[in-house]
Amino acid sequence: MNKSEILHMSNNKTDTMNNSNILLLCASPRRKGTSAMLLERIRSVADGGELLFLPQKGSLDEIAQAMQNAQTIVISGPCYINTYPARLIELLERASSIGGFSNQKLYGIINGGMPYIHTHRHGLTSLQLFAEQNSLSWQGGFVLGVGAMLDGQPLEKHIRRKKIAPAFDLFIQHIKKGTSAPDSLYEQAQVPPGKIVTYLFSKLLTVMVEKRIKNHGCDVNEPNWY
Repeated sequence: MNKSEILHMSNNKTDTMNNSNILLLCASPRRKGTSAMLLERIRSVADGGELLFLPQKGSLDEIAQAMQNAQTIVISGPCYINTYPARLIELLERASSIGGFSNQKLYGIINGGMPYIHTHRHGLTSLQLFAEQNSLSWQGGFVLGVGAMLDGQPLEKHIRRKKIAPAFDLFIQHIKKGTSAPDSLYEQAQVPPGKIVTYLFSKLLTVMVEKRIKNHGCDVNEPNWY
């Protein structure tokens, strides 16, 4: 893997949280998106951690090695179709084949466009299974609905910021202490919206998607393979 593809956001590779070597791995191809923002928030609140971006091509062996060397691993990524991007799944398969894990603590964060957390939770299940099958210690995760609409903006811009931001900061405290984070942290902060809110949200999301499609020079009314 080309080392230039790995972006080290820390000036000191030995930055620590609570005297532990922690790896913050961003599974999104967007370096200024919501997935990266959440990891930056962890670095800011907890004062430490090494941030790496998952390369979108080439060997994944260096990333797998970094995971082995860390004491705590936090993976953050977007929810594409019910789970993380395929490139992260490829990394997990590669890391599993290499082996060498020894009770590292693993936390997961997944964010998606829909306000329903159950549509994104499967990604955390994938990480939990990976941990259980490869001698890591699964410590829980955080599901963020409507994360795509933030587009890299801080949690204080979230439509449910009054509950989401404090809940995520509590999640960070679990990472600092090396303790298991309960699902109730994100479940209680994100009550499913009603029918009217869902309808309005879907309309807004459609407008946003169509705008981005047009920005790429495409006709939203043309038939497509999807």
